[in-house]
Amino acid sequence: MGEQNFLSNFALEGKIHSTDFIEIWMHYDSDRSGFMEQDEVTAFLTDLFKKKKGTVTNEVVNQAVQQLFMTYDENNDGQLSMNELYCILDVEDSIFGSLSHVDLMGDDEFDTLFNHYDKTGQGFIDSESALFALISDMMRRHGGEISAHELQRVRKAVLAVCDSDGNGRIDKSELQLVLKVASQAVKSSHDDDIHEDFTR
Repeated sequence: MGEQNFLSNFALEGKIHSTDFIEIWMHYDSDRSGFMEQDEVTAFLTDLFKKKKGTVTNEVVNQAVQQLFMTYDENNDGQLSMNELYCILDVEDSIFGSLSHVDLMGDDEFDTLFNHYDKTGQGFIDSESALFALISDMMRRHGGEISAHELQRVRKAVLAVCDSDGNGRIDKSELQLVLKVASQAVKSSHDDDIHEDFTR
């Protein structure tokens, strides 16, 4: 029996949930470099073709890889960033675009936000894909560049301050503080990007 196609775990026909996007990224960025190199992009496209068409030849995949890099590798560095993969996959809009500012969020909006990232209904947001997704959605709301390294930096800052019981999960009681810390860290990162743009 062949190895299961990782993408079979996801419905890719409509908008992709941001947590699913992060899980896909983490799987195919197998060396955790923060980028998808050519062999990782090849693995991703092979699974994508197989999910949509059932079978695919190496020639078709290789042609698609070359075309993808020509179209989406904006800085021509021979690898795909997380931001570039966002352009390729049809990911849902950031939920933060439909909610009040973090400081003004009411109880109903707070519950909506928590439930959005607690997809399994277990009563917590896991510190891996779901927390990464929450932070990346904040970054997208601010219009900043999405990078795996920056996500990791903000995530570490959030967990250091907010995971009060040290269980590696974000409970509903911890989410309010998470939002404030993450919002400040994302805004700081966005301001740094703007400063760089003006000083180049």
